[in-house]
Amino acid sequence: MKLISALSIIGLTVALTSAGFVTVEDDGNFYENDKRYIVWGANYWEAMNLGAQKTGNRTRLVNDLDKLKTMNINNLRIIAASEGPADSQKPVNVLMPEPGVYNEDMFKGLDYALYQMKKRGMKAVMILNNFWQWSGGFSQYVSWVKNTTIPLPPGYPENDPRAQSSWDELINHSAEFYTCKKCISMWKKHIKTVINRKNVYTGKRYKDDDTIFSWEFANEPRQNSDGSKPMTDEFIEDISGYIRSLDKNHMITLGSEAHPMFGREVFIRENNHKNLDYATTHIWVQNWNEYDPKNATEANLQHAIDYCINHLRETAGWALKINKPIIFEEYGMARDGWDGQDEYDPATPATNRLKYYKAILNEVYKLTDKQIFQGQNFWAYSGEGRPTSGDSRDLYLGDPAHEHPGWYGVYDKDTDMINYLKKMGKKFLKLE
Repeated sequence: MKLISALSIIGLTVALTSAGFVTVEDDGNFYENDKRYIVWGANYWEAMNLGAQKTGNRTRLVNDLDKLKTMNINNLRIIAASEGPADSQKPVNVLMPEPGVYNEDMFKGLDYALYQMKKRGMKAVMILNNFWQWSGGFSQYVSWVKNTTIPLPPGYPENDPRAQSSWDELINHSAEFYTCKKCISMWKKHIKTVINRKNVYTGKRYKDDDTIFSWEFANEPRQNSDGSKPMTDEFIEDISGYIRSLDKNHMITLGSEAHPMFGREVFIRENNHKNLDYATTHIWVQNWNEYDPKNATEANLQHAIDYCINHLRETAGWALKINKPIIFEEYGMARDGWDGQDEYDPATPATNRLKYYKAILNEVYKLTDKQIFQGQNFWAYSGEGRPTSGDSRDLYLGDPAHEHPGWYGVYDKDTDMINYLKKMGKKFLKLE
């Protein structure tokens, strides 16, 4: 039976009607079909893995998307790339295990995720690579070209004998990608493959699918710590121009952190390119040593809130300088780890997380109302997933394989948080 006939029989054809591509208009806001589009989103990197028929969990994917829909979520940031042989800090299954060789079950998983998102009126930020090792990413391409292994830093599992390198060693290794011509050539082939992919469930090529919100270079592309290996203007122009040549329908962005250690000038240089439509910022108060989940004091939480709000305001100014809209694309907080509580346990309260979300999303709302920010994607939705014993790479939580399971993920049973996000989402979307 042909797909479209089957869809008609079960009454789903109406769900596949066109919504519209999102664009940036002259006033600096996002628009879909002449109406302002506000990003009320989540990070849900695991969508492709869960969508794979043979190795994923489609029931969980559908249930997670249904729950997200009740929270008024209209935008999901997902990976559209994962590379290389298995190691302890990657998902068990990847999209491209060898250069140019694809796992079709995983590609169909991405197709299925987009198909299910379209039925719910959601759009996808499609991440095409990763600065970090947890999906292969830049380091995997460099390792393929140099015939080496990725220098894994300490992470999860703890005391992993394979993780003998420092974070600086990994960062320097990944940053070699920007000037590795063979790596970039390989990656361009992947970009072309993804953009021209025909979804087996909708019959549409990705470049023609308005379920896709934008193409994102990578998750958190950045220079190395001392700036000696920058993300060059030549690299940014080359890749953004290449994506634009293949697809004129969708927006393009870097996916960078706007990390305060690099500052205003790096942000402006990296984002001020004609084929980049919008900028992003990520803020990680615990990772950046601005918050301690084992410290119950009010001062500890307030410092994290103040730090985050100050950097949001700072990046708002940077974005205005280059006349680009900006999205608060990643942020999170661990559960309450004081008084002997395990901050990775789903049963542990997340009272500080809720207070933190309320404070910073109130600020993001104000900046979105001022038409500087365009919304947010919290990190991350774990939905029905739960940490279990065994190999964390099988879990497909919002926490990637290199991080302790349960660190930042929001679960479907985090009722207070779910109810708050539902209420706040309704408020954000009234700005449309």
